Amino acid sequence: MREYQQSLLGQQETFIPVAISQEHEMVILSRNLDWGLMQAIAENCRDKVIKSTRGLRPHYRAQNGAIVVRTLKNSNFRETEDLIRNYIPARFLCDLHNSPWTPDHVAIWEYEGMLGEAGLQEMTDYILRTAGELGFADARGLCSDTTAQEGYIPHPTEVGHINGFMKSVRSNLETFLKNSTGVGKKIAEKIRESFSEIAKKVRKHRLFAKTTEAKREINQGLQKLAKNLLGQVGELLCNLDVKKNQVRGMGVRALNNLAESYHNMAQMMPQISRWIQTGKVVKGKIISLFNLDFRAINRGKLGKQIEFGLKWGINQIRGGYVSVFMHQKMMCHDANYAVLGVQEHIRIFGAPPKDFGFDRAGWSAEHMKEIKNLGVKNLAIAPKGQAEWKVSQRVKNRMIVERAQIEGKIGTMKRRGLNKSEARLSSRVRLSALRAGLSLNLRRFAKDLAMAGMMQNVNAGM
Repeated sequence: MREYQQSLLGQQETFIPVAISQEHEMVILSRNLDWGLMQAIAENCRDKVIKSTRGLRPHYRAQNGAIVVRTLKNSNFRETEDLIRNYIPARFLCDLHNSPWTPDHVAIWEYEGMLGEAGLQEMTDYILRTAGELGFADARGLCSDTTAQEGYIPHPTEVGHINGFMKSVRSNLETFLKNSTGVGKKIAEKIRESFSEIAKKVRKHRLFAKTTEAKREINQGLQKLAKNLLGQVGELLCNLDVKKNQVRGMGVRALNNLAESYHNMAQMMPQISRWIQTGKVVKGKIISLFNLDFRAINRGKLGKQIEFGLKWGINQIRGGYVSVFMHQKMMCHDANYAVLGVQEHIRIFGAPPKDFGFDRAGWSAEHMKEIKNLGVKNLAIAPKGQAEWKVSQRVKNRMIVERAQIEGKIGTMKRRGLNKSEARLSSRVRLSALRAGLSLNLRRFAKDLAMAGMMQNVNAGM
């Protein structure tokens, strides 16, 4: 196959013939993915997030191709744009080999946000079902596990939360005041006075508070100042009539950020107060001012007992294909994730697995019964203590092997987006986890398609 690439050097167009291997994974995926179905998924997501269908429609074929490129290469948005612009297999995958146009990094970022978790999940479901229909995977066998995805946040402390709230209010308030007129100037001046007081207390706590008594005294003072600042911001937001004020440009965004910081801190303030007063940590403690669903996850690992971020469940069916899911109650016991893993399997394939494996953390008499009621025949969850396995030796041995394989899959996914994410928003962190699962599946799918094609050629030659 010969395609042509425009040179970026000089003003005159220069075309260079390039040969693309038919066995390249991007070529294979370009020819075998159901782009019509993927467009339907994207259109459905778009209808849910936009208020009007007017305006330019996305270039669905190219943008879906861009998402696949980004997923395969685990590239950021600028890198993805560069790949599509200059890497022939990527342009072929996006169906842009005969077009000079390339989606820029902003457009790709917006398109991925439009797809959201639901869109990436539907794409994953499609790959899993197709792999099963083609015989690449066997949905009768399922193994599940859990893992933690670290968030890009500072080490959570009550003093840090108060200081972070103060800095957020200060930054957004100044931006808002610069880009608006007629706002509550008097309230704003009172808020400004709180900034310096909190900053002094934080500095004193970090530099001079060496004893428990000194820290407690400063923390109590910080608690009082934080509550006062929270009340002042709430007063400003309540008395601010945006309709009577002229808010322009960055002022609108700053006001929204100010309101978000206020509401988030209002949820965190009770747990901060309890810790300062009693030294006790509330159950399900919020650990980030800007990501309320981040939690402290006890993984029990040597050298890293606690990880701060999100807890995920990972399903693996026979054939090496995976799906990623999260329990509504993220910090629930692993046994709950075992049940949800089977439920997710049923949602995707329409039937329960015949064999199901999980490690001993998922063992619970109550949840074992619940999984059985879902239709699982062989439940290979490692028992606690000296209890015996509830499956035959043959099934036990097979599930132990498959359970070991899922650990390797999780390790691969950690290198492809499930590791510590640099995304600030938890919504984008969740997208990176779903992309990691989709990446593994797409690569597996391309390899299986290539192998199937080779076998067809061999059989045709016999």
